[in-house]
Amino acid sequence: MVCVQIAVIAAFSSLALASDWRDKIQNVVVLVQENRSFDTFAGGLTYNKTIDGLVHHNYCNYVSVDDDSEVCTNETATAKNVAHDDPNHSITGVNMQIYNTYHPKSPDLAEILVESLLGVAIPPQMMGFVSEQLISLKKNFTSVGEAEEVIKYYAPEQIPVFNEIAQNFVLFDRWFSSIPGPTNPNRAYITSGTSAGHGTNDDAFSDYGLTQKSVFQQLDEHNITWKNYSNSTFGSSPFNPDAAFYSWTRTSGRNNTNIHKLHKFHKDAADGNLPQFSYINPECCNFQSFHPPSPISLGEDFVKDIYESVRNSPQWNTTLFILTFDEHGGFGDHVLPPACPAGDDLTYTETAEDGKDYTFDFKRLGVRVPTVLISPWVGKGLIEKKGTNNGGEYTHTSILKFLSELWSMDDLTPRVSWSSTFEHLINEPVLRNDTPSRLRNNPVDDAMVENIGDFGGFDS
Repeated sequence: MVCVQIAVIAAFSSLALASDWRDKIQNVVVLVQENRSFDTFAGGLTYNKTIDGLVHHNYCNYVSVDDDSEVCTNETATAKNVAHDDPNHSITGVNMQIYNTYHPKSPDLAEILVESLLGVAIPPQMMGFVSEQLISLKKNFTSVGEAEEVIKYYAPEQIPVFNEIAQNFVLFDRWFSSIPGPTNPNRAYITSGTSAGHGTNDDAFSDYGLTQKSVFQQLDEHNITWKNYSNSTFGSSPFNPDAAFYSWTRTSGRNNTNIHKLHKFHKDAADGNLPQFSYINPECCNFQSFHPPSPISLGEDFVKDIYESVRNSPQWNTTLFILTFDEHGGFGDHVLPPACPAGDDLTYTETAEDGKDYTFDFKRLGVRVPTVLISPWVGKGLIEKKGTNNGGEYTHTSILKFLSELWSMDDLTPRVSWSSTFEHLINEPVLRNDTPSRLRNNPVDDAMVENIGDFGGFDS
């Protein structure tokens, strides 16, 4: 009888602890920036010695993957505010960056381990960023040094906004993008747990062409309020708001009621009227998104504005704000992406630079990207490493898994079920009162802004 009572009490205590974090979070805000790897953007942060960044590694790339007798170019904290070259981040281009070949023989990590144990020669990994940049964009280069920009990184003083946010909240240094490929397939994984076989930014993304269930539809079905705020107008950007990927959004009429310009987000935040789920698209790709040629300083100003609207909202005390990047954009990183389940059984085939076809099965994650968990209920200056639940890793579908846990929804795909989630980080016993209400500015070089003025303009 005593044993039964103890078991019941233990079960009740466990349930109470599990529900405690749900009581703290009523609103989730997700901002997905563009095209920076963890190493290039956050690899230079020094406030915590446990960060797995470039300042603690001797990481380099050869100009030619076929000639390791060359001097290996080391990463340096000399990344430019404006990266005028947009590195290749197609599926096959990323193959070259990671595996030094467009056609990796053993993309699955288990196979790679077996091959290494058997003594089979395996090319060094994460060493092809510079050589791939030279191959795919060589006609635009005036020097090898220009190609080497892909493994340069930012010093903390170049990204003071992100540095201050990370110092005050939880930085993930093992959070991977969803696929080793471009923007929209990654954003589809973020918002539906699969790209439905799409591996490039094709026309389906710009005309409500995806038919799988999205998180927006799922939230709607559970009577959970949501809005997709975007700083681009339909047709004025290469990338429409992510909710506009899905046919359901148009057939349900939610394209007219739930997609809004960004100024609406700032007003809703100030008025305490944010929905339960807010999803934010930056403009792309000239000013605020970090996607080349967006200046880092202006992207920082954009993130600062979003953070301060969330932080000073009447809803701050019940809000979780997740800041991440859709994919690495072809910029270097030293951590090998792991294998994973696909979102479905569809594949994607493209022709590589060598003229040969490559078929991808979506069973590998993409390159690491910077991600921060922001809330008065998370610890200060923490570094979160490999996920510890569900047997998976931290990746973009971890957001969907978290939402499933928060609002008792089914997992959209096998990738979502596998993804590690992070509710254990919402563990502060009392509301923090030391979170900054304002962040320092990232100075903008007026001459630099004038030089890129022809690329486009802000959407009001």
